[in-house]
Amino acid sequence: MASGEPENKPPILHILVVGFHHKLGCQVEFSHPPLIAGSTGRQECPSGWKYLPTLALPDGSHNFVDDTVFFNLPSLFEPAASVYGVSCYRQIPVERLKIRTADMTRSTVQKSVCILARLPIYGYIEVKLSLIADAFFDQGDFSCTELLIKAYQQLNACLLDDESHRPLRHFHVGLSLREIVLHWRHKTLMLFKLLLLQRRVVCFASPVRGMCVLILGIASLIPRLLEKGFQEVACVRTSRPLSPMPDFTASLQAEAEAEAECEAEQISVSAIEVIETETIDGADLDTLVSTAASAGSSQSTPNSQTQELNFGLTQGRSSASSASLTREASVDTLASNLIALCSVNPDEYRAPVSIFASGNLCLPYLSLPYMDLLSDPMVLSYIIGTSNVLFQQKRQLADVLVDIEAANLDVHDAELRRQLVLSTEDLRFMDYILKHVQTPKEDAEGSEQWIREQFQGYILALLRTAVAPDATPKDNDYYNAHFMNAFKRTQCYQEWYDVRPDAEFFDVLPAGHPFAGTLSVADMKLKLAQTMQNSESGRKINQAVNNTSRAVGGAISQAKGAFSSWWSSITTAPAAAASATVSATATSSSSADTDAANQSSSETSEAAEAAAGVQEMTVTFQNHKDIEDLDVAGVSIHLSSSSGNLDEAHESRSLGQVGQQTGIVEIGREAELLDKSQTQQQSHTVRSSTGCGGDAAAPSSVDRTNGDVFIV
Repeated sequence: MASGEPENKPPILHILVVGFHHKLGCQVEFSHPPLIAGSTGRQECPSGWKYLPTLALPDGSHNFVDDTVFFNLPSLFEPAASVYGVSCYRQIPVERLKIRTADMTRSTVQKSVCILARLPIYGYIEVKLSLIADAFFDQGDFSCTELLIKAYQQLNACLLDDESHRPLRHFHVGLSLREIVLHWRHKTLMLFKLLLLQRRVVCFASPVRGMCVLILGIASLIPRLLEKGFQEVACVRTSRPLSPMPDFTASLQAEAEAEAECEAEQISVSAIEVIETETIDGADLDTLVSTAASAGSSQSTPNSQTQELNFGLTQGRSSASSASLTREASVDTLASNLIALCSVNPDEYRAPVSIFASGNLCLPYLSLPYMDLLSDPMVLSYIIGTSNVLFQQKRQLADVLVDIEAANLDVHDAELRRQLVLSTEDLRFMDYILKHVQTPKEDAEGSEQWIREQFQGYILALLRTAVAPDATPKDNDYYNAHFMNAFKRTQCYQEWYDVRPDAEFFDVLPAGHPFAGTLSVADMKLKLAQTMQNSESGRKINQAVNNTSRAVGGAISQAKGAFSSWWSSITTAPAAAASATVSATATSSSSADTDAANQSSSETSEAAEAAAGVQEMTVTFQNHKDIEDLDVAGVSIHLSSSSGNLDEAHESRSLGQVGQQTGIVEIGREAELLDKSQTQQQSHTVRSSTGCGGDAAAPSSVDRTNGDVFIV
């Protein structure tokens, strides 16, 4: 490399300004100290960080006024070390600038202030860098970089003073677990278990801050991972030279030569020992062998007795612990089993589980130029974040696509889908966390630290079940047996298993799931809701229900309007007809005799009765299916009424038609009248009562039939 490794390693390595040029694209405009020693620090990047500007200015950033990016880079000097970057992006109008340069040809200016650090304290740096970026943009003059130099010095001074007694919360600042749990709910545990399986996961979102926080927040749930297991998150020895990655060929050759020398020395030492042992007398060798054999036989009995005693005590402790854990259905009661697990120091069981090592990458944001890195054979697994849609189109790059905005996991592999299914005990665990997160208490239940402690107890119980020789198949089912089998085959579990604590450490811990218990109605509801949300068949049912509700709702609104207009036309017509008849009778009364007047009055009363004959009607919703397989909702109105003894002259009127016909009126796709001839029994008894002075006959008593209702 052109630059040598610095002797002193401050926590903050560089502070940069990355801008967007309308012709050259993203480029480094300022760096302190210079990225390449001896250079001006402008528009220059080391070959190993060739695409650093594309990480500081994410794809699609021009659509937003501000954003924050967390990213990782491989170290330029150490093959097994990473550098952690935080970039605060801003876009301001050109009018806010006091001094403009010739390259500012657009209406807005896009730049990022970026910090590269040796420690993964993303949120801690973001809080301070956001203020620095705002002050830098408020100056209105990007040539004034003294502010950035002072910020670099002060930030290093703060971290150096706190180097010896840095609290662990520095690593977790800004990673809001409460927001993650409230947004993802039970899927939070699915993401947690997905991380343990070391698969290829691609997350997509724009803007990218929420995506970066999600990836790092889920990683922070694994005890001590950010503090001790994040050194190799961006390190991989590629099978071929790649321009975005640093080349450690010389250092690797030096390491290989050193290892070869050590092996040669060990071989020579072992050869000398063999020669010395051959000089021993044959009789002396026989004596030594017999003495060792007698010593072994004399000590075998006490050892065997001690092992049997220890085994008996172990079984007694295990049975006592399992007997003391009374499984009840109450979530609050079961939570008491988790408290004991949360109180165990993670260092005692060799935390962390090293998920990101030996070609397993964690890149909270990755730009398009790094896409070829993901297809390298030496890259075993990864979880990355991106804002470029091309990563979504390359389906072969991911086992799981995570849509951050929709909180959705698109799992391509059917076996992986089975592994990520949450058991009833897992759902109880997340339901318990959700209940407290929704009503948090400061530094207590529902707080950020409390959430991490619950997952700390969960993973300890999971590891206890995985290594327990007496674990039953039911204990594995508590965590999903498919998941447990896949987890035991992962590289991170095998590495942890090699350095796991002694069996006595786990004997005092309860086996199985801390939330194991008998089923209840609440468990059934929770499992059903989870199945409907996450399974493919459940999503299809939800979509069908939503489509049906929209179709029926639209049909009901249309039916109400059509029915109202139709009913108003029926009720207003008889009144108009009756008034017209009365007026006509009054006009011709002077030239007609009394019998004709009485007959006209009787016909008028019968027409009124026929109009009142409709007492009930029903609306029928019919679902038609046309040629294009589109469901069209219609409305059928079946009206039945009595038929009166009407004259032929009145039968020709619309009022008489209502009284005589029975049919189905379909309002919907065709809006036509479908006449159906039906035979109706008519019972119309006319009771005549003759009054003095030749009064008209009394109204007849009509047997009316109710309207039929058909709902299809």
